[in-house]
Amino acid sequence: MLKCRTLPNSVTLVSFLSACAHLGMVKDGERLFSMMRERYGIRLIMEHYACMVNLYGRAGSLDEAFDIIVNKMEFEAGPTVWGALLYGCYLHNNVDIGETAATRLFELEPDNEHNFELLIRIYCNAGRSKDVERIRLMMFERGLDL
Repeated sequence: MLKCRTLPNSVTLVSFLSACAHLGMVKDGERLFSMMRERYGIRLIMEHYACMVNLYGRAGSLDEAFDIIVNKMEFEAGPTVWGALLYGCYLHNNVDIGETAATRLFELEPDNEHNFELLIRIYCNAGRSKDVERIRLMMFERGLDL
C-alpha cells in the first residue's frame, strides 16, 4: 500500500491488527498500533483496542491485555474488547482475569450464552466444579440454554 502511496484507513488497520493477532505477530502489531496515530493520524476506535487485547490475549500476555482496558483506552471498553480478553483467559487458563472479564460481559450482554460458556470452560479447566455449577445456575435463572 505504501509503495503505491495509498495510506491505510481505520478499517484497513483493524484487518492488519487482526492478522497480527491470529499469526502471533506481537511485535509487528505493537509497532503498527503505535504508528496509527503518529504516522497515519488515525483516531483509535473500539475495534483497534479489541484487536490489541486479542493480540496480547492469544499470546498469553493477559496482564498487558488487561492494562490496555483499564489504563489506556480513552473510553469504556465494550463487549468486543472484554470478549477478546475472556477468550485469551480461556486459551491460557487465567481464572482471575477471566472472572473479571466475564463479570463485565454479564453486565454488558446479559443474554449472551457464549460468555457464560467460556467462563464455564475456564472453570472446568481449573477443576472448579462448584463454580461451574454456580454459572450454570446463573444461566438457568436467566433463561439461557445450558
